[in-house]
Amino acid sequence: MLNLIVPLNRFVLLLSLSLVVGSAWAQGGERYVCLTLESGVVRCGYLTADDGREVTLETPDMGKLIVPKVNVIRMVDAPAGTRGGGSGTDIELSDRMVQDDRALQATRYFFAPSAHSLRQGEGYASLCILGIGNVSYGLTDHFIGGLSASPLGAGLTMKASTRLSDKVQISAGGLAQIGWAGGGVVFPFVNVTKGDENNHFTVAAGYLGGTNENGFDSEEINSPMLNFSGCVQVADNSWFMTENYYFFNPEFFPVNVVGSLGLRVWRPTKQRLQEYAFMMFVEEDGSAIPVPWISYTWPF
Repeated sequence: MLNLIVPLNRFVLLLSLSLVVGSAWAQGGERYVCLTLESGVVRCGYLTADDGREVTLETPDMGKLIVPKVNVIRMVDAPAGTRGGGSGTDIELSDRMVQDDRALQATRYFFAPSAHSLRQGEGYASLCILGIGNVSYGLTDHFIGGLSASPLGAGLTMKASTRLSDKVQISAGGLAQIGWAGGGVVFPFVNVTKGDENNHFTVAAGYLGGTNENGFDSEEINSPMLNFSGCVQVADNSWFMTENYYFFNPEFFPVNVVGSLGLRVWRPTKQRLQEYAFMMFVEEDGSAIPVPWISYTWPF
């Protein structure tokens, strides 16, 4: 009986090792790459075939893609889910697609801006269920212009950024809106961000001013504020974020402190980011009123 048990144990051990090695080999066999084409366009996906004449990718946005190898300038490994893009012959923009610290949306948190900037030619559109939407576009590597709309009105946004060191950036910008019923608001700000695009925190100061008209009366807006926001990557396609304000003279809600906690998630099949959070309106007695925040962002 003992002679039978020993070979049986060895067989089980060998079978287990074979399954582990096979599983590891299968997972490692899926290689995600980005191809830079002669046109400057970048295409990314799982490499399923390379016969020396053609490269076949299974892409998250275009399905199966077969590219003649003569049109490929280079092929590099990239994090799974990395999107392609770019146009013309801008190799610097092609490099941008596969940078390790690149995030699909690093220029803002749920609403508050960071000091990170879009690169020239990059952009995004976002929409929140609370009726807040904007479109932003990188006019240069250091300047963003955009359009915005909210329950307060519609108008323009801008932000100019510069780098102080490898991990520290500063920016200044603002929002200006014309109210739906007249009047309008301005919201200039300055901020400092430390960290790369996936993991960073921001300290900001701003001022909400202008005139709020609701069709019946007019109210002057005069509300300086401080902001602290942070972002931590928790998975390949997920980021934990927090966004917090202190208003010295609150105008639209009777609380000085507003905080938020939530997630940003990249959905490759939908080619968009989704953000889920709770905003907390903290009253003087310490009680908090939660308000859900759900928004969608489409990078382009």
